[in-house]
Amino acid sequence: MSEKKPAARREVKVTIAYPPSANLLPPEVGLRKAAARARGRAIFIALVAVGISVLAAVGANIYQLQRAVTLENARSQTLSLTTQQGEYSEVRTASQLLSSTEAARVFAYSTEVSVKGLIDGLNSKLTSDMVVSTYSFDTANPLQAFSPSVSPLDTESMAAFSLEVTGGSVAVIDDWVRKISSVDGVVQATLLSTTREEGSTFSGSVVVLVGDAALLHRFDGIVADAEAADDEAAATETTPAPTNSPEPDSDTNDEENGS
Repeated sequence: MSEKKPAARREVKVTIAYPPSANLLPPEVGLRKAAARARGRAIFIALVAVGISVLAAVGANIYQLQRAVTLENARSQTLSLTTQQGEYSEVRTASQLLSSTEAARVFAYSTEVSVKGLIDGLNSKLTSDMVVSTYSFDTANPLQAFSPSVSPLDTESMAAFSLEVTGGSVAVIDDWVRKISSVDGVVQATLLSTTREEGSTFSGSVVVLVGDAALLHRFDGIVADAEAADDEAAATETTPAPTNSPEPDSDTNDEENGS
């Protein structure tokens, strides 16, 4: 007979859906745990708030430092610009004074007559027996025009010589008066009167009118240069550099410049 194998036993697993709900601990334990958890959350929230406050304070301090540095730099730049502006203001003031001085000098010398040149020209026409004994000079100035002519026949002029000349005869004096009309700057010469001196000598009063041709024109080049500089500045829209104030020639003396 064959032996029968015993049948395998099946194990039946019973699934328990829910843990036991019985809580054998006293209620005080649960309350303590809930209070601890609430305390922990509160502490965590407080720490986070403190950290955010610290970061905000640090950021505010850093921003304030940056603003302070920026403000200090701006103040330094403003001070530098103010200093430079003051220097430029001094330069502009000096330039304006220089321009005013140049304009004043040109204006003052606008009626400057070459007295020495006129006297040399008048003396060159004298004969050997003639002498200019006295003379006086009357001229216009920048603030006052020359006195008008007393006669409608007189030529327009800007200065006048009043001369006393002696010669051997009236004809000699009259001939000299006619010759001096060819001197540069002389526009008219008139023999006013003659007087017989001791012996055979005659004295004559002569008025010599002087025109624009007798001017020295020392500053005409300066005026022309200034006008050219103004035209160039207007064309290029730039400020012209101030020119140096012209100085009279060393060879010009007081007698030549009419002073």
